[in-house]
Amino acid sequence: MTDGGAVYRVLIVEDEVDIAEELSEMLMEELSDLGTLEIHVENDFDEAERLLETQAFDLVVLDVRDATRGGSPAHPNLQGRELYDRIAKTRWVPVVFCTGLAEQVSDLAQPPLIQVVPKNRLDDAVAAIRDGLESGVPVLTRHITALVDEHVRGFLRDEIAPNWDRLAAADRSQIAPALVHRLAAWLKENAVEALGAALGSSEHRVMGHASTARMYLMPPVTKHVTAADLLRDPQDGWWMVLTPACDLYEDVPGAGNRVAKAEYVRLAKAVPLSEAPLIMRWIEAGSPVKGSQERNAALEMFRDNNARYRILPKYLDIPDLLVDFEIVQSVLLEDVRPWTRVATLDSPFAEAMLTSHGHTVARIGTPVVDFENIKQSLGLGGKGKAADQNSVPNPRTTTKDAKQP
Repeated sequence: MTDGGAVYRVLIVEDEVDIAEELSEMLMEELSDLGTLEIHVENDFDEAERLLETQAFDLVVLDVRDATRGGSPAHPNLQGRELYDRIAKTRWVPVVFCTGLAEQVSDLAQPPLIQVVPKNRLDDAVAAIRDGLESGVPVLTRHITALVDEHVRGFLRDEIAPNWDRLAAADRSQIAPALVHRLAAWLKENAVEALGAALGSSEHRVMGHASTARMYLMPPVTKHVTAADLLRDPQDGWWMVLTPACDLYEDVPGAGNRVAKAEYVRLAKAVPLSEAPLIMRWIEAGSPVKGSQERNAALEMFRDNNARYRILPKYLDIPDLLVDFEIVQSVLLEDVRPWTRVATLDSPFAEAMLTSHGHTVARIGTPVVDFENIKQSLGLGGKGKAADQNSVPNPRTTTKDAKQP
């Protein structure tokens, strides 16, 4: 995904001037189809860090060893890796390590956003840079940053400034939470549509699936297991966490002292919808006539008020899933922590899932009460639909209307 009218800014950090210039020329010639490229070559690692702190780049080509700082083959100077560690904390962008010490950073590789290529294979470096730009991350980053900046400016201008007399009397520390909560709420409701319009037609079609994407926080926001987490166990089975979030909250090890109150996690089984027994029986029934009973039973699972099942729609690597509130088990939290946390249901879907389960396990069955005598006393008795219609006046029928033939 690229923006044909975009200007892509690429920073090449390389202490060998001839290699930097050769790579720069290759990029200008071979990547011209992506748009306009602005390539900045920096031979000094410290200056490169200052540039990354003050300017926006779409991708960085980074050498690992700074030859100007000495070092030896046994103990090389890894200035490039140190620079990556620092910039990743402040202004993360896709990185292509182009180095003669590929083995020193191979553990960082996460193609296409972090790639490692040998310095003597510049053609591979060009291909890696193309992959990084075409990943769409630079375009998305640019538009998301602009969108957030625009909304923050508007909020300060239209809400904070006109109400400053009232806000000034309050605790100044409360202005930041107000801004954050307002920004989060606005982004949740409007950002997807705004991004879809900004990104153009092909990406706008992707934004059409926003109602599905809106269900999931993916990857999860919290660092610990929480309510409405969608998990995969070591055998690749799917599970939905039903334990309340307050019982699962805990600090990251080393960051605090709060530990989860729950010893066990309550989990509901989830299976791919195509493997659900009711769906499989419907498919196996064959003809519509023979399979009508199975079909009706299967369609019951899609009702919002179904007491047993909830359906989670497909998104990315999450298949269409069927959550079954009758297949529930409690597992030790310490055993669940290593499981893969695929996603967390976003609000209000998380609350709806937990509430549905609560209604399922807490509902009280009552005998069927015959209200026929009450209907009779109100003059609603009679046999059949026609009798009911004749005995119940239509509230929309006026006296004048009733007299007309």
